[in-house]
Amino acid sequence: MTLALTGHAVSRGIAIGQAHLAERNEIEIGEFRVQTGEVEAEVARLRRALDAAREQLDTLMTRVSKGAGHAASEMIQTHMLMLADSSIGEAAEQRIREDRFNAEWALQAQLEQILAEFRNLDDEYIRSRGEDVVQVIRLVQTRLGEEAAPPTLENIPDRLANTLVVAAELTPGELALLHERGVAGVVTEHGSPYSHTAILAGSLGIPAVFGVRLVQNLVREGETLVLDGRLGVVYADPDEAFLGHYHEIQRITSRFRKSLDTVRERPAQSLDGEHVVLQANAEREDEIRMAVELDSAGIGLYRTEFLFMRGEAPDEATQTAEYSRALAALDGRPLTIRTMDLGADKTGEALDFSLVRSSMNPALGLRAVRLCLRDTDLFKTQLRAILRASAGGPVRCLIPMLTSVNELMTVRALLDEARAELEREGRPFDRDMKLGGMIEVPAAAMALEDLCHLLDFVSVGTNDLLQYALAADRIDEQVAHLYDPLHPGVVRLMRQIFDSCGSLRMPVTVCGELAGDRRYTRLLLALGLRSFSMYPGRLLEVKQMVIETHIGRASAALAHWLNLGHKRHEVPLLNLLDQSQKDS
Repeated sequence: MTLALTGHAVSRGIAIGQAHLAERNEIEIGEFRVQTGEVEAEVARLRRALDAAREQLDTLMTRVSKGAGHAASEMIQTHMLMLADSSIGEAAEQRIREDRFNAEWALQAQLEQILAEFRNLDDEYIRSRGEDVVQVIRLVQTRLGEEAAPPTLENIPDRLANTLVVAAELTPGELALLHERGVAGVVTEHGSPYSHTAILAGSLGIPAVFGVRLVQNLVREGETLVLDGRLGVVYADPDEAFLGHYHEIQRITSRFRKSLDTVRERPAQSLDGEHVVLQANAEREDEIRMAVELDSAGIGLYRTEFLFMRGEAPDEATQTAEYSRALAALDGRPLTIRTMDLGADKTGEALDFSLVRSSMNPALGLRAVRLCLRDTDLFKTQLRAILRASAGGPVRCLIPMLTSVNELMTVRALLDEARAELEREGRPFDRDMKLGGMIEVPAAAMALEDLCHLLDFVSVGTNDLLQYALAADRIDEQVAHLYDPLHPGVVRLMRQIFDSCGSLRMPVTVCGELAGDRRYTRLLLALGLRSFSMYPGRLLEVKQMVIETHIGRASAALAHWLNLGHKRHEVPLLNLLDQSQKDS
């Protein structure tokens, strides 16, 4: 009997093969206090482990860069940066000296503190960076023993063709090594769909499902598995008919992937001649390079939070250099830089891990522009850096989570101050740099006309907008079913946003997950959207859907659906939109 196991859809694609259960040489964390006279020896032991971990990551980065490419080596480099962060090594040393913890315990205590702080972050993408911290600290813990073995997966065959690796979790480096050996797909018990490992799986084209509870207990070694990366489902012990069905889907998917290459050079233009702008969301240079290779019109959302999570707030020069590198990689395309979208309950210090504290409700607390306006020195430093980067090419500044005109007026005043300071200092910058606002709060969506008088463009963050509009956290399993982009109230809210922007001649882009999900492309086009920003790996899929859509027909179908009243639930909206393309 076929067993269906559900998890997070991480990397699309179908994989069929035999299960291989990967084991990990786990370690036990002993907890004891060292004698006063042994403290310095314990600190030296910790430092040796940190050096050994750095050496191992350096060796791994050199190896995977040959097989998995720049994306994998850059993610391993992220782990190396974390390893050098004061919130890990120096903080653990402090626990040894002040509390006389043994090194393993000091690292574990620091890990638990950091994870507690990450859990209070509202942004899922940033919250998932906690997995990287776990992986880095575990690496150091395994190197503390004099004869400690590196934390690798055990019993992995040299060749993994037609094999699906089933593991508790995977680091980016481990995934890169599995890719080198030809793995067909991967399944894990733990892991976020926004982790670096998940992003790398998508970049390498490895079908993957993460977060499948108890999968290592429910699947047998050598058992036939079917992994559906579109749905986030793994099927164990399928019968012949089921296998045949998925082999056919595999063939169709393969043809679809090949067809995407044919649209790479074509303009993003609908069947009825409407031009659509397709941009990418990015945080790292490899994502920017991928976007350029896929003919992206630019970066519609460049995340900056990673700069503020390295133990101390970055200075102006560091930020300017980072933004300038991103701009240079775009080869003349525009870069939209989002100011930091982090949450905390106090300001005026470096935004390291220890600053991100608990809140009664982090999603509704002090975060994004609210935090920036509490620490205006920190915020103005970022604004100055963005302005300075604008001297090198087309840069736009995007403010997250705007709610009121008063917030926006304060932002404008700080931006004017930053401009005046740079002018006095004789530093070059683009005096006409555009300022945009993210519409993520329903109240801001309803008051868009008031905000637009102070904005040059608008970006809609559908992830938070839907969460707030539906009062449902999509990663909370108990209410995730309520997170419905097709809810009539959500559809009407988005139409109101696009209609308002149209009447105000205000450029508008959607940069949430809906923008990169081809299932919703026709809906967004029918609602009036003409600018999308998404994960680079989704650009060609969305472009193909744009090319195959007659927007006029889709708009008429949407209008019909909205006028159905209480009968709307009887007519699936997406099916209706697809059917409209077949009608002459």
